[in-house]
Amino acid sequence: MGFKDLLKKVGSATKKAMDRAAKEVKWRKRIGEAKREVLSRFKVEQLRRIASAKRISLYETDPLTGERRALRTKAEIVDKLARNLSFEDVVRLAKRYKIRYSDVVKELEEFRRELFEEAPRSRSEEDILEDIYEEEKEEVEELAEVERVLRAIEEFKPSRPIRREKELQARLASWLASRFGADAVVEEYPFEHGQVDIVVWDSIAIELKIAKGKQSLKDLMGEVDTDKMYFSTVIAVIFDVGKDVGLDFFVNMIRSKGAKAVVIPVQIRRGKNRRQEIIIKQGARRIIIR
Repeated sequence: MGFKDLLKKVGSATKKAMDRAAKEVKWRKRIGEAKREVLSRFKVEQLRRIASAKRISLYETDPLTGERRALRTKAEIVDKLARNLSFEDVVRLAKRYKIRYSDVVKELEEFRRELFEEAPRSRSEEDILEDIYEEEKEEVEELAEVERVLRAIEEFKPSRPIRREKELQARLASWLASRFGADAVVEEYPFEHGQVDIVVWDSIAIELKIAKGKQSLKDLMGEVDTDKMYFSTVIAVIFDVGKDVGLDFFVNMIRSKGAKAVVIPVQIRRGKNRRQEIIIKQGARRIIIR
């Protein structure tokens, strides 16, 4: 097999993994929508009773203003419960309160079959629900993996000066590969709308950006929006150089989109040869990135 053929084979495998990951994202989003659909059939009083029994606070903090407010509309309460209850919880509650849900389960099965291009077949409601429950359990396990990746990013410490953002990206990818294995980490992961800076386990997208100005952060938000369509988890790693760019606003906006954000404070100065240097403070250490 020639080198070009090998590249085509690798590209084909990556595309298949991307296609599967994108379908998984759509499937999980549809399960979330189905939970909201069933919960919307409950009365508001019933929803409040459920929230109280499950100890789910019906207060939320606005990600932009920091203001804490009560959830008053039915749509807000449904959304909060859907984010804190599993599909299995919702089905159990629907049975207890005698709320219809079987039609939603059938629609989910039809959606899944078409999404994954499976041939029509007859399946019992119990079998369908078992697959949905299993999918949610896998999502919970993946969340634990996301926490491991987040901790690894926060512990990232370049061992020597770095001159460019791309080099910083390469160092972080190498660091993550040392933690999770070379096969788990891909740098500049290609997909149909471009490429992601780093991807871990074909499911966690990581985008890096030095906060030099508002436009760079707007670009980052666009990347996050696109990545969210194809990856179950998106992490934005922002290097704060101390400029007045409204960083808190952008971080809150990124988090409000359901993505993760890690901010690493840095300083910028000019070296003797006028090249820009980025200094990462890590306790008593100072890491210089030129």
